[in-house]
Amino acid sequence: MRFALLSVLLLGIACSSDKPPTQDGPDAGRGDAGTGTEDAGSGDAGSGDAGCAPLAPGPGTPLLTGLNTPRRLAVDGADLYIVESHSLNPQQPQPGPGRLLRLPRVGGDVASVATGFRAPDAIAVVSDSLYVLDLDGLWRVDKATGAKDERPLDATLNNVTIGGTEILPARLGDRDVLVVATSHRRLVRVDASGGNRQELYAGTGFTQVRGARVVGQDVWFLVAAGERPGLYSVPLDGSAPATLRDGNITAGTSLEVTPTHFLVTEGGGGDGRVLRLPREGGAVEVVATGLQGPSFPVELHGTLYFKDVSTGGTDFLRRVSTCTSGALEPVGPEGVGPGGLLVDGDTLLYTSQESGTGGFVGRVP
Repeated sequence: MRFALLSVLLLGIACSSDKPPTQDGPDAGRGDAGTGTEDAGSGDAGSGDAGCAPLAPGPGTPLLTGLNTPRRLAVDGADLYIVESHSLNPQQPQPGPGRLLRLPRVGGDVASVATGFRAPDAIAVVSDSLYVLDLDGLWRVDKATGAKDERPLDATLNNVTIGGTEILPARLGDRDVLVVATSHRRLVRVDASGGNRQELYAGTGFTQVRGARVVGQDVWFLVAAGERPGLYSVPLDGSAPATLRDGNITAGTSLEVTPTHFLVTEGGGGDGRVLRLPREGGAVEVVATGLQGPSFPVELHGTLYFKDVSTGGTDFLRRVSTCTSGALEPVGPEGVGPGGLLVDGDTLLYTSQESGTGGFVGRVP
Protein backbone atom coordinates (compact mmCIF):
# COMPACT_ATOMS: atom_id res chain seq x y z
CA MET A 1 0.00 0.00 0.00
CA ARG A 2 1.53 3.29 -1.09
CA PHE A 3 0.84 6.74 0.27
CA ALA A 4 1.79 10.18 -0.97
CA LEU A 5 3.61 11.29 2.13
CA LEU A 6 3.26 15.00 1.61
CA SER A 7 5.79 16.38 4.04
CA VAL A 8 5.00 19.98 3.13
CA LEU A 9 1.20 20.04 3.29
CA LEU A 10 -0.23 16.67 4.34
CA LEU A 11 0.34 13.98 6.93
CA GLY A 12 0.52 10.44 5.53
CA ILE A 13 -0.87 7.89 7.95
CA ALA A 14 1.17 4.73 7.43
CA CYS A 15 0.11 1.12 7.97
CA SER A 16 2.09 -0.63 10.71
CA SER A 17 3.76 -4.01 10.28
CA ASP A 18 5.62 -6.40 12.59
CA LYS A 19 7.55 -8.02 9.76
CA PRO A 20 11.28 -7.60 10.40
CA PRO A 21 13.42 -5.92 7.74
CA THR A 22 15.70 -7.93 5.52
CA GLN A 23 19.19 -6.99 4.44
CA ASP A 24 20.01 -6.91 0.73
CA GLY A 25 23.32 -5.07 0.34
CA PRO A 26 26.91 -6.00 1.09
CA ASP A 27 27.77 -2.72 2.79
CA ALA A 28 26.42 0.66 3.76
CA GLY A 29 28.30 2.99 1.46
CA ARG A 30 31.79 4.39 1.26
CA GLY A 31 33.58 7.18 3.06
CA ASP A 32 32.42 8.99 6.20
CA ALA A 33 29.91 11.79 5.88
CA GLY A 34 29.93 12.31 9.66
CA THR A 35 27.48 14.64 11.35
CA GLY A 36 28.87 18.01 10.45
CA THR A 37 31.81 20.28 9.78
CA GLU A 38 32.72 23.68 11.12
CA ASP A 39 31.43 25.30 7.95
CA ALA A 40 28.62 23.21 6.60
CA GLY A 41 26.59 22.21 9.62
CA SER A 42 25.16 18.76 10.09
CA GLY A 43 22.10 16.58 9.72
CA ASP A 44 21.47 13.93 7.09
CA ALA A 45 22.74 15.90 4.12
CA GLY A 46 26.22 16.61 2.85
CA SER A 47 27.57 18.70 0.02
CA GLY A 48 30.50 19.37 -2.28
CA ASP A 49 31.07 21.44 -5.41
CA ALA A 50 34.19 19.84 -6.90
CA GLY A 51 34.19 18.45 -10.42
CA CYS A 52 31.42 18.04 -12.99
CA ALA A 53 30.84 14.30 -13.23
CA PRO A 54 27.33 13.21 -12.23
CA LEU A 55 26.78 9.76 -10.80
CA ALA A 56 25.87 7.17 -13.41
CA PRO A 57 22.08 6.72 -13.52
CA GLY A 58 20.65 3.37 -12.62
CA PRO A 59 18.37 1.45 -10.29
CA GLY A 60 20.59 1.93 -7.25
CA THR A 61 21.60 -0.72 -4.73
CA PRO A 62 19.15 -1.68 -1.95
CA LEU A 63 20.93 -2.02 1.39
CA LEU A 64 18.00 -2.72 3.71
CA THR A 65 14.44 -3.67 2.75
CA GLY A 66 11.15 -4.57 4.45
CA LEU A 67 10.96 -1.32 6.43
CA ASN A 68 7.86 0.56 7.55
CA THR A 69 8.18 4.30 6.78
CA PRO A 70 11.96 4.78 7.10
CA ARG A 71 12.80 8.47 7.27
CA ARG A 72 16.16 10.01 8.15
CA LEU A 73 19.74 8.72 8.03
CA ALA A 74 23.07 9.37 9.75
CA VAL A 75 26.50 7.77 9.42
CA ASP A 76 29.71 7.51 11.38
CA GLY A 77 32.95 5.65 10.66
CA ALA A 78 31.46 2.24 11.40
CA ASP A 79 27.71 2.29 10.87
CA LEU A 80 24.68 3.63 9.07
CA TYR A 81 21.77 4.63 11.33
CA ILE A 82 18.13 4.75 10.21
CA VAL A 83 14.95 5.88 11.97
CA GLU A 84 11.93 3.74 11.11
CA SER A 85 8.82 5.71 12.00
CA HIS A 86 6.07 3.12 11.29
CA SER A 87 3.51 5.94 11.10
CA LEU A 88 3.23 9.68 10.52
CA ASN A 89 0.08 9.93 12.62
CA PRO A 90 0.71 12.66 15.23
CA GLN A 91 -1.59 10.82 17.67
CA GLN A 92 0.76 7.85 18.15
CA PRO A 93 0.71 6.17 21.60
CA GLN A 94 3.58 6.39 24.05
CA PRO A 95 5.67 4.27 23.79
CA GLY A 96 5.24 3.94 20.05
CA PRO A 97 6.35 1.45 17.38
CA GLY A 98 9.19 3.59 15.97
CA ARG A 99 12.75 2.26 16.01
CA LEU A 100 16.36 3.33 15.62
CA LEU A 101 18.28 0.83 13.47
CA ARG A 102 21.99 0.28 12.85
CA LEU A 103 23.52 -1.31 9.74
CA PRO A 104 27.31 -1.96 9.70
CA ARG A 105 29.05 -0.18 6.83
CA VAL A 106 31.28 -3.20 6.13
CA GLY A 107 28.32 -5.57 5.94
CA GLY A 108 26.48 -7.59 8.52
CA ASP A 109 23.08 -7.89 10.14
CA VAL A 110 20.84 -4.95 10.89
CA ALA A 111 20.28 -4.33 14.60
CA SER A 112 17.53 -2.53 16.49
CA VAL A 113 19.37 -0.03 18.69
CA ALA A 114 16.44 1.58 20.51
CA THR A 115 12.64 1.27 20.39
CA GLY A 116 9.53 2.98 21.72
CA PHE A 117 9.65 6.11 19.54
CA ARG A 118 6.34 7.56 18.36
CA ALA A 119 7.23 9.14 14.97
CA PRO A 120 11.01 9.75 14.88
CA ASP A 121 12.45 12.11 12.29
CA ALA A 122 15.78 13.97 12.58
CA ILE A 123 18.77 12.01 13.82
CA ALA A 124 22.38 12.87 14.68
CA VAL A 125 25.37 10.74 15.71
CA VAL A 126 28.44 11.82 17.70
CA SER A 127 31.30 9.87 19.28
CA ASP A 128 29.34 8.21 22.09
CA SER A 129 25.68 9.13 21.58
CA LEU A 130 22.80 9.18 19.13
CA TYR A 131 20.13 11.86 19.20
CA VAL A 132 16.61 11.38 17.86
CA LEU A 133 13.85 13.98 17.55
CA ASP A 134 10.46 12.43 18.25
CA LEU A 135 6.89 13.58 18.88
CA ASP A 136 7.51 13.98 22.60
CA GLY A 137 10.94 15.54 22.49
CA LEU A 138 14.67 15.20 21.87
CA TRP A 139 16.07 11.87 23.03
CA ARG A 140 19.63 10.74 23.72
CA VAL A 141 20.64 7.10 23.14
CA ASP A 142 23.92 5.55 24.29
CA LYS A 143 25.65 4.41 21.10
CA ALA A 144 27.40 1.43 22.72
CA THR A 145 24.51 -0.03 24.74
CA GLY A 146 21.38 1.35 23.04
CA ALA A 147 20.09 2.62 26.39
CA LYS A 148 17.70 5.55 26.00
CA ASP A 149 17.52 8.26 28.66
CA GLU A 150 14.51 7.97 30.98
CA ARG A 151 13.42 11.48 30.00
CA PRO A 152 13.96 13.55 26.84
CA LEU A 153 16.67 16.21 26.89
CA ASP A 154 13.97 18.66 25.80
CA ALA A 155 10.27 17.82 25.92
CA THR A 156 9.03 21.01 24.22
CA LEU A 157 9.92 19.91 20.71
CA ASN A 158 7.18 18.42 18.55
CA ASN A 159 5.43 18.60 15.16
CA VAL A 160 8.04 16.31 13.64
CA THR A 161 5.57 14.54 11.34
CA ILE A 162 5.55 17.45 8.88
CA GLY A 163 9.31 17.08 8.30
CA GLY A 164 12.01 19.72 7.99
CA THR A 165 13.48 19.02 11.43
CA GLU A 166 17.22 19.01 12.14
CA ILE A 167 19.60 18.09 14.97
CA LEU A 168 22.97 19.82 14.58
CA PRO A 169 25.92 18.93 16.86
CA ALA A 170 28.18 21.93 17.42
CA ARG A 171 30.84 23.27 19.77
CA LEU A 172 30.23 26.40 21.87
CA GLY A 173 33.28 27.38 23.89
CA ASP A 174 34.17 24.31 25.94
CA ARG A 175 30.73 22.71 25.59
CA ASP A 176 29.19 20.27 23.14
CA VAL A 177 25.78 21.54 22.16
CA LEU A 178 22.88 20.61 19.89
CA VAL A 179 20.90 23.00 17.71
CA VAL A 180 17.41 21.76 16.93
CA ALA A 181 15.09 23.00 14.17
CA THR A 182 11.73 21.91 15.54
CA SER A 183 9.52 22.32 12.45
CA HIS A 184 7.29 24.29 14.82
CA ARG A 185 7.94 27.83 16.08
CA ARG A 186 11.36 27.45 17.65
CA LEU A 187 15.06 27.11 16.94
CA VAL A 188 16.56 25.73 20.16
CA ARG A 189 20.09 25.19 21.47
CA VAL A 190 20.67 22.77 24.34
CA ASP A 191 23.78 21.18 25.85
CA ALA A 192 24.49 17.72 24.46
CA SER A 193 24.17 16.37 28.02
CA GLY A 194 20.98 18.35 28.65
CA GLY A 195 20.44 21.73 30.30
CA ASN A 196 21.34 25.31 29.39
CA ARG A 197 18.42 25.45 26.98
CA GLN A 198 18.17 28.65 24.93
CA GLU A 199 15.69 29.61 22.24
CA LEU A 200 17.71 31.15 19.41
CA TYR A 201 14.49 31.99 17.57
CA ALA A 202 10.86 31.95 18.70
CA GLY A 203 8.09 32.62 16.20
CA THR A 204 4.39 33.08 16.78
CA GLY A 205 1.20 31.37 15.67
CA PHE A 206 1.75 28.83 12.90
CA THR A 207 5.39 29.77 12.24
CA GLN A 208 7.55 26.84 11.10
CA VAL A 209 11.33 26.60 11.55
CA ARG A 210 12.34 24.00 8.97
CA GLY A 211 15.90 23.29 7.97
CA ALA A 212 19.08 24.64 9.59
CA ARG A 213 22.85 24.56 9.23
CA VAL A 214 25.70 25.69 11.49
CA VAL A 215 28.20 27.86 9.61
CA GLY A 216 31.15 28.78 11.80
CA GLN A 217 29.60 30.40 14.88
CA ASP A 218 26.27 31.22 13.22
CA VAL A 219 23.15 29.15 12.62
CA TRP A 220 21.34 29.65 9.31
CA PHE A 221 17.73 28.49 9.13
CA LEU A 222 14.42 28.82 7.28
CA VAL A 223 11.20 30.32 8.60
CA ALA A 224 7.88 29.64 6.86
CA ALA A 225 4.22 30.42 7.44
CA GLY A 226 4.89 33.22 9.93
CA GLU A 227 4.67 37.00 9.81
CA ARG A 228 8.22 37.36 8.43
CA PRO A 229 9.23 34.22 6.51
CA GLY A 230 12.61 33.84 4.88
CA LEU A 231 16.23 32.76 5.33
CA TYR A 232 17.65 33.82 8.71
CA SER A 233 20.90 33.66 10.64
CA VAL A 234 21.56 33.92 14.38
CA PRO A 235 24.73 33.68 16.49
CA LEU A 236 25.20 30.21 17.96
CA ASP A 237 25.78 31.72 21.41
CA GLY A 238 22.49 33.64 21.23
CA SER A 239 24.25 36.95 21.82
CA ALA A 240 22.10 38.78 19.24
CA PRO A 241 18.61 38.36 17.76
CA ALA A 242 18.08 36.46 14.54
CA THR A 243 18.52 38.48 11.33
CA LEU A 244 16.36 38.09 8.22
CA ARG A 245 18.75 37.54 5.30
CA ASP A 246 16.35 36.89 2.42
CA GLY A 247 12.63 37.55 2.68
CA ASN A 248 11.78 36.13 -0.74
CA ILE A 249 11.87 32.53 0.49
CA THR A 250 8.39 32.29 1.95
CA ALA A 251 7.84 28.51 2.23
CA GLY A 252 11.30 27.04 2.85
CA THR A 253 11.55 23.35 3.72
CA SER A 254 15.24 22.31 3.60
CA LEU A 255 18.60 24.07 3.70
CA GLU A 256 22.12 22.95 2.77
CA VAL A 257 25.41 24.86 2.66
CA THR A 258 28.23 24.27 0.16
CA PRO A 259 31.54 26.15 0.10
CA THR A 260 29.97 28.67 -2.31
CA HIS A 261 26.17 28.50 -2.03
CA PHE A 262 23.10 28.03 0.09
CA LEU A 263 20.81 25.35 -1.36
CA VAL A 264 17.13 25.83 -0.51
CA THR A 265 13.98 23.87 -1.22
CA GLU A 266 10.60 25.51 -0.83
CA GLY A 267 6.91 25.01 -1.48
CA GLY A 268 5.03 22.02 -2.86
CA GLY A 269 1.80 20.89 -4.47
CA GLY A 270 3.18 21.47 -7.98
CA ASP A 271 4.70 24.85 -7.09
CA GLY A 272 7.80 23.62 -5.27
CA ARG A 273 11.23 25.01 -6.20
CA VAL A 274 14.95 24.39 -5.64
CA LEU A 275 17.15 27.49 -5.30
CA ARG A 276 20.89 28.28 -5.16
CA LEU A 277 21.90 31.46 -3.34
CA PRO A 278 25.54 32.63 -3.54
CA ARG A 279 26.98 32.90 -0.03
CA GLU A 280 28.80 36.10 -0.97
CA GLY A 281 25.62 37.69 -2.34
CA GLY A 282 24.25 37.94 -5.84
CA ALA A 283 21.38 36.72 -7.97
CA VAL A 284 19.35 33.72 -6.84
CA GLU A 285 19.39 30.80 -9.28
CA VAL A 286 16.15 28.87 -9.67
CA VAL A 287 17.36 25.32 -10.29
CA ALA A 288 14.03 23.47 -10.54
CA THR A 289 10.32 24.31 -10.48
CA GLY A 290 6.93 22.57 -10.59
CA LEU A 291 7.73 20.16 -7.75
CA GLN A 292 5.40 18.37 -5.33
CA GLY A 293 7.44 18.81 -2.16
CA PRO A 294 11.22 19.05 -2.64
CA SER A 295 13.62 18.48 0.23
CA PHE A 296 17.22 17.60 1.14
CA PRO A 297 19.20 19.33 -1.64
CA VAL A 298 22.82 18.17 -1.84
CA GLU A 299 25.59 18.95 -4.32
CA LEU A 300 28.06 16.31 -5.47
CA HIS A 301 30.60 16.67 -8.29
CA GLY A 302 28.85 19.61 -9.92
CA THR A 303 25.39 18.05 -9.78
CA LEU A 304 22.56 19.02 -7.45
CA TYR A 305 20.46 16.13 -6.14
CA PHE A 306 17.25 16.36 -4.11
CA LYS A 307 14.23 14.33 -2.99
CA ASP A 308 10.61 15.06 -3.95
CA VAL A 309 7.24 13.88 -2.67
CA SER A 310 6.17 10.88 -4.72
CA THR A 311 3.92 7.85 -4.34
CA GLY A 312 6.35 5.72 -6.35
CA GLY A 313 8.53 5.77 -9.46
CA THR A 314 11.84 7.43 -10.26
CA ASP A 315 10.77 11.02 -9.59
CA PHE A 316 11.39 10.79 -5.86
CA LEU A 317 15.16 11.33 -6.41
CA ARG A 318 16.16 13.90 -9.04
CA ARG A 319 19.18 15.83 -10.24
CA VAL A 320 20.26 18.76 -12.34
CA SER A 321 23.77 19.85 -13.32
CA THR A 322 25.16 23.02 -11.74
CA CYS A 323 28.16 23.08 -14.10
CA THR A 324 26.35 23.10 -17.43
CA SER A 325 22.80 23.93 -18.42
CA GLY A 326 20.80 20.73 -18.45
CA ALA A 327 17.33 19.37 -17.91
CA LEU A 328 16.00 18.17 -14.59
CA GLU A 329 16.00 14.36 -14.64
CA PRO A 330 15.33 11.38 -12.35
CA VAL A 331 18.42 9.64 -11.02
CA GLY A 332 17.10 6.14 -11.58
CA PRO A 333 16.01 4.35 -8.39
CA GLU A 334 12.30 3.86 -7.80
CA GLY A 335 10.81 4.73 -4.43
CA VAL A 336 8.44 6.77 -2.30
CA GLY A 337 9.47 10.25 -1.29
CA PRO A 338 10.60 12.28 0.36
CA GLY A 339 12.41 10.20 3.01
CA GLY A 340 16.05 11.07 3.68
CA LEU A 341 19.14 11.77 1.55
CA LEU A 342 22.80 12.26 2.39
CA VAL A 343 26.18 12.31 0.66
CA ASP A 344 28.67 9.69 1.85
CA GLY A 345 31.97 10.25 0.04
CA ASP A 346 31.18 9.64 -3.64
CA THR A 347 27.91 7.92 -2.82
CA LEU A 348 24.32 8.97 -2.17
CA LEU A 349 22.42 7.17 0.58
CA TYR A 350 18.63 7.50 0.64
CA THR A 351 15.44 6.08 2.11
CA SER A 352 12.26 5.17 0.27
CA GLN A 353 9.56 6.28 2.70
CA GLU A 354 6.92 3.65 1.97
CA SER A 355 4.67 2.23 4.68
CA GLY A 356 3.88 -1.38 5.52
CA THR A 357 6.91 -3.46 4.48
CA GLY A 358 7.76 -1.59 1.27
CA GLY A 359 10.22 0.95 2.66
CA PHE A 360 13.95 0.54 2.11
CA VAL A 361 17.39 2.14 2.31
CA GLY A 362 19.44 2.35 -0.87
CA ARG A 363 22.68 3.62 -2.35
CA VAL A 364 23.64 5.32 -5.62
CA PRO A 365 25.67 4.04 -7.35
